[in-house]
Amino acid sequence: MVKYTWGDVKMKKVISLILTMLLLASSISAGAAGITWSKTTLGTGNVTVTATGVEAGDRIAIATYSGGVFSGFNMAWAEAGSDSVSLTVESGDDTARAFIWEQGTMMPKMSDSYMTGDGIKDSATLFSDNQMVNNADAVGYKTITPLMGDYSVSFDLTVREVGDNAIILGDSTNGTIGYGEASAILQFANSTDFNTRRGDGAGNYTEAAEKICSFETGKLYHVTIQGNTTTNTYNVIIDDGTNQYISSTMSARKDATAAGIDTIAFVNNSKNIAVTDGYYTNYNFSATNFEILNEETVEVPKYEYTGFEGAYYGMEVVSTGKYVRGNNGKLTADYSSASDTSAMFIPRDMGDGSHAFVCKSSNNRMTTSGTSGAELTSAAYVTTNNTQHWVMEESENYSDTNKTYYLKHIDSGNYVGLSGTNLALVASSNKKEIRFVPVEGNNQSLLYQVAKTDAYNLLSAAQRERLESVYESVAGDVFGRYGGSAEWTPRIRMDNLFTEILSGSLTEAEQLAKLEEFVTRGSNSHIYDGQASYQTISTSLPETAGLYWEIDEGTAGNYDFWRGTMLDGMLYQYTIYNADGTVQQTISLYVEDQSTAQTNAETFKTVIVQIPYVFRQHLKTVKIRNDSANSYNGGGNDMYIRLNWSPDANAMRSTVCHELGHIVDSQNGYWASGSGWAEAIAADMYAPSTYGASNATEDFAEFCRMYVSAYGNPDMQKGLQVIMPNRYASFGRLRQNNMNGWGLWEDEYTTYGYE
Repeated sequence: MVKYTWGDVKMKKVISLILTMLLLASSISAGAAGITWSKTTLGTGNVTVTATGVEAGDRIAIATYSGGVFSGFNMAWAEAGSDSVSLTVESGDDTARAFIWEQGTMMPKMSDSYMTGDGIKDSATLFSDNQMVNNADAVGYKTITPLMGDYSVSFDLTVREVGDNAIILGDSTNGTIGYGEASAILQFANSTDFNTRRGDGAGNYTEAAEKICSFETGKLYHVTIQGNTTTNTYNVIIDDGTNQYISSTMSARKDATAAGIDTIAFVNNSKNIAVTDGYYTNYNFSATNFEILNEETVEVPKYEYTGFEGAYYGMEVVSTGKYVRGNNGKLTADYSSASDTSAMFIPRDMGDGSHAFVCKSSNNRMTTSGTSGAELTSAAYVTTNNTQHWVMEESENYSDTNKTYYLKHIDSGNYVGLSGTNLALVASSNKKEIRFVPVEGNNQSLLYQVAKTDAYNLLSAAQRERLESVYESVAGDVFGRYGGSAEWTPRIRMDNLFTEILSGSLTEAEQLAKLEEFVTRGSNSHIYDGQASYQTISTSLPETAGLYWEIDEGTAGNYDFWRGTMLDGMLYQYTIYNADGTVQQTISLYVEDQSTAQTNAETFKTVIVQIPYVFRQHLKTVKIRNDSANSYNGGGNDMYIRLNWSPDANAMRSTVCHELGHIVDSQNGYWASGSGWAEAIAADMYAPSTYGASNATEDFAEFCRMYVSAYGNPDMQKGLQVIMPNRYASFGRLRQNNMNGWGLWEDEYTTYGYE
């Protein structure tokens, strides 16, 4: 199983996390400077001892114990120039121990020795790096930057002694934190089980503790508590380095307030436990290496709308006064009028500062190979790279009345200029000014015209931005198959809506109702009828290059192929290798002794290696049989393919991605059910498919299928983000929290040009 670590986080993405983490846990030194004692033993009577070696400004307490039971302590600040504090140990006290806290953060440091009646004991480490501990009142608090919406708190946990222990996330509205304030809880109380608890939101538990897994004292576990303060639900994930255990989705005992979760508490109600070497401690466990992710602090890439109000523009070469024609072939700058549709272009917003320029008559885009001197062409949408993405740089003469730009290619850095009467890429010293002149009259886009109506302006600003961002960006075109029709894109649907509004057949109230229905997920606001299987998934997605597979000879047997149905078949070990020959993943592949099942198994072996590991990492078992159920099923670590016919590779690849979505969901705390996915569904204007609309789980799986189909395609990734921004952000948080973290998410965006 994956061991979640965060060591590969890149600096530019982690700065906001560092600020959060500084509020959570200060960097704790590997040990105190070295405690020295004024005496070597406590002796038998009253004696004054001094502990020296505290850094100025820190707080030191010397605690004493009698027979392993706490008897008293003295606390004082180390004065400037002083590094010691003294305490009188009364007769009968047999242990004295120094505890040190940083003054500014009240975080513990390490204490490397203590004194007994038998002498000084060394190397008695009480605190470990980054540790938070409970205080003498059994509950230790740490205030953190409030967590709002989706959140994740992860840490490494070692239980040293079994006791009444728990780690709680809650808010301090009533001035204290304990079991009664648990918005989320990991409890390991008086047993060797990690448990969660379900509550009623008002301070009560409604069910008995639910076991996640057992633990061993002294063993390191990686814990992730993820939840949502809006739904007041949470999950706990335990990773022991070999296996991963995920709790059910739990409701909070005490709902988080509007202020969010602002406190982490360590609870230990077993204070009277004597431990080895004759000294007492109530610190039964350590939690280290805290990481916090929150939708208020996690830097999910955001789409920023920079549209042009839907107006068509003539692309004029300033030096000649001619216009560019873009209907086919080479882009020529010799046309005398901008009124013809072949000379009309509309910028399609990418939301990252770049645009695609689309010719109205042909729907083709301005395209380049990127090489300096190469002539520009008019070409259909290119799916695999940035050959059609341009940055508009204001020229030296730019003004509100003279909107003149230089056009720079996003990848090569070369500019648009002239080669005779054809457009070509040139160096910056030879760049030519291009003026975009809005076309007057009746040639504005439908959105441009609808935007002037009273009904449109009665929409909220957020609703208008939703419509504009989809219509004016690449998002309107890139998902072009709806119910089997290659022409039914979001933009075409919006054009139909706008045409009806402009027809004069509707009252203003009816126009507004039509717009509001559309923008709030009306009946036609899904991308696909049925399932989202029309979208082709590339056979060369990122992170799949060079992968290869091998399969063993298999073992014949009578196997359970579906819920107790025993059939004769073969069990194979199917192994996927990285290009360097290291093993990436091994899948147990069961195949029924039947020709259709065997054919489908051959197809599966080909398609699964074409899907990036991050999406299939949890898959361990696949069972393929001949079955009239004609169904794929996925969940846990398993996938079932039950078909009495043989789909082609693309159809299987697409459906397998849907089932992998179910597996990702189930292996990450049922994200679709408990981590804000319902809120994302309600907030987005578009849904993946009518099939996905049946429930949140299917919606999540359909989104995953679309996400994989867009993976590595700049326009489709941006298009998916614009069409479904809330799902996209929630899925981004899932990837950052649980699916190999920041590195993958960031690399994806830098690779495809989205800084």
